[in-house]
Amino acid sequence: MKKQIVIPTFTSSLRAAALPLFFYLYTVGNVTACLGLLAFCAATDFFDGYLARKLSATSKFGGYYDATTDFILIMGIFAIFHVVGLYPIWLLLLISASFIQFSATSYLSKKMYDPVGRYLGSALYVGVVLTLLCPTLAIFIFVQYAFVVFFLVSIASRTISLTRKWVK
Repeated sequence: MKKQIVIPTFTSSLRAAALPLFFYLYTVGNVTACLGLLAFCAATDFFDGYLARKLSATSKFGGYYDATTDFILIMGIFAIFHVVGLYPIWLLLLISASFIQFSATSYLSKKMYDPVGRYLGSALYVGVVLTLLCPTLAIFIFVQYAFVVFFLVSIASRTISLTRKWVK
C-alpha cells in the first residue's frame, strides 16, 4: 500500500480505536476526557479527508472506510448510552439504517446531492456532546427526535437525487 494512502486510512482508524477508550472514560465518569476524545475524533474526521485530497490518495474504499469508522464510533457510543438506559434500541436501529441508506445510495451514484445526509454524522456527534454535557430527559428526547427528522429529510433528499439521475 502506498504511503500516501496509509496516512488518511490510519487517521480514520483512530476513530474506531477510540471507542474502547471512550467506553472506559465514560464508565469511570470522566466526561471532560470523553469530550476531549470526541474533539480528537472530529478532528481526525476532518483531517483524513483533507489528507487524502492533499496527498492525491482519494479512493472509493477510503470514502467508505471513513464512513465506516464514523459509524463504528457513533454506533458504539450510542450502544453504551443504550445499555446504561439513556436511549431506546430503536435509535440504534435508526442509526444503522442511516448508515445502510448512505452506503447503498452512495454505491448507486457517485455524485449524490444530499444537503442533509452529509451532516448526519455531525448531528450525531452533537447528540453525543449534548448527552455528555446535559444528561437530562429533555436532551434525550431532543436528540432522538432531531435525529428522526434528520434521517427522514435525508431519505427524501437522497430519493429525489436518485430519481433525478435515473430520469435524465
